[in-house]
Amino acid sequence: MKLQEAKKMYSEIFGMIRKYGDETVFNIGRLEERTECHLFGIKLKEEYGLDIDPKAITRTDYATFCRHRSITLMGEKHRRTISWSDDGRQPEDELLLNLSFSSGAYIFGGHYDNDYPTEFFNDFFEELKTYKPKYVDTVNHKLYFSMDNAADIFNNFEDILKKYRELDYADRKKRRIKKMKKELDELESE
Repeated sequence: MKLQEAKKMYSEIFGMIRKYGDETVFNIGRLEERTECHLFGIKLKEEYGLDIDPKAITRTDYATFCRHRSITLMGEKHRRTISWSDDGRQPEDELLLNLSFSSGAYIFGGHYDNDYPTEFFNDFFEELKTYKPKYVDTVNHKLYFSMDNAADIFNNFEDILKKYRELDYADRKKRRIKKMKKELDELESE
């Protein structure tokens, strides 16, 4: 459904509800909120080319799509700034795609075996940077993309992550072998 068609449809629906508002049990405020979210989802799909289900959007200021992807209104006005911007710049009332990896290399390694593959994670992070984020926070492992540049990375993110998870399987075995050899050398040297 096109954005203009959806706006017209909702206008007709709300016109009818308002006409009989006092006689119905509808919570018009809640319906209007959900409508704004749906229209925002249609805009994300239509205007910015994101491969999403517009009906799945539940907020217009912070929409999450998986653990690592969100569309966020950023800037001082929204009390959302970049903690440690690489170049010191900050967004000002901007809608941005945020890719965030708060656990850093643990996305591939594991807390359970204290595996934190920094080099491997850095390769992954550097590939994501090739999609040209507008802002980078390397310290906190976050990338922020302007919406005009968001579709390509947004729509390919799951495939990129899957590729690195598959590469990690082989790399994890190498890391484990290296760690076990080191432990064996330490035991033999005692």
